[in-house]
Amino acid sequence: MKKQLLTVGDSFTYGDELDDVYQAWPYKLAEKLGYEVHNIGQSGCGNASILRRTLEELSNNHYDLLVVGWSNPGRIEWKDDIGIPYDIWPGYPSNTKFFKDHPWRVELLNYISQHHNSAYLYQQYLIQVISLQSYCKANSINYRMIDIKHNNYYRKVGAEMHDKLSAQVDTDHFVGWGKFGMSELAEEFPVAPGGHPLAQGHEKIANEIYIRL
Repeated sequence: MKKQLLTVGDSFTYGDELDDVYQAWPYKLAEKLGYEVHNIGQSGCGNASILRRTLEELSNNHYDLLVVGWSNPGRIEWKDDIGIPYDIWPGYPSNTKFFKDHPWRVELLNYISQHHNSAYLYQQYLIQVISLQSYCKANSINYRMIDIKHNNYYRKVGAEMHDKLSAQVDTDHFVGWGKFGMSELAEEFPVAPGGHPLAQGHEKIANEIYIRL
């Protein structure tokens, strides 16, 4: 039986804008390792969602390796009385079908867009990273992490303020910490109209994770 790989993240992990989602880095990484992959990357997924979904999956199934592609710190998970969690973020376009079908959510979006605290959102991201790495270590789970993008607005605003939290990130298990994320790795190759990596970019991401295992 093949060893099992779990990958979790947002659209960069799911494989948005690829002709074939099986060209995404989780599948390329699994091929290099000779593992079987369970990819639960989800378009538009925020970090609270990533943490929650990872813990849910790990509590029910065994994996030989976990790789997490963290999303933009500005994405916020919410759940209203419908009971289905969703992610929104400052500046999310309110003219989409998502809001037309649920018009009351525009109020929340407008509040978040106008009154969010960027340093706080970066702090929450760090807490999520540290929480998951602590869970993995406590349960002897082999893991690696990588950011969607290193040079993001939230890090620029919050990094210095939360340097003591940043120091708790295990950089041996975090690919590119302080240097690059998936966006920076893929930028030397053509990207899709929506900014997502194409096959060459996903290959580069898979390679960078692979050589750090």
